Amino acid sequence: MTVNANLARIYGDSSVNLAPFGTTLPTTIDGALDAAFEDVGWINPDGMTESLGGSVEKKRGFQKQGVIRTRVNEGGTSWAFVALETKAQTNSLRYDEKAVTVTAGVRKAVRGPGQRISIRSAVIDFFDDDDDEVKARLIIPRFEIAPNGDKNINTDIASYPFIGEIIGDYTSFETDLEDA
Repeated sequence: MTVNANLARIYGDSSVNLAPFGTTLPTTIDGALDAAFEDVGWINPDGMTESLGGSVEKKRGFQKQGVIRTRVNEGGTSWAFVALETKAQTNSLRYDEKAVTVTAGVRKAVRGPGQRISIRSAVIDFFDDDDDEVKARLIIPRFEIAPNGDKNINTDIASYPFIGEIIGDYTSFETDLEDA
């Protein structure tokens, strides 16, 4: 077995950039973001978690109930992250804000009582801690974001947990170190 420590990545820096659904997306790993994109800001030190959804269904034949096919039902991909910045963007993703005004440095929001899904376009960048030239980029045309747990306010830092479901196809770029 051949192992290569250079292929073990430590993505210690990342950014979650969100824009209104339908915003023009970059087409390369280093393409500039449209001005409509806003960085979510600081992410919890636990980073981000990709989850592949769906349930595996085994199709069995009559004879001895042997498995003859396996299929995935309702497959999907989601990314969970915890934002640490209290700002208009995180509040608007978490709450059903009906009206927002800012007067003399005070933000006032009229909120509905429940949660809602926020539909955005997203570009998520991951940068290797040891080499800024090594990165990965996800370009997601439709990212449906929902609150994902309790907002914590304590002596540590306020946190806003979210989960985003990728709807439809998306593009993934990664620096190819195997050919380097």
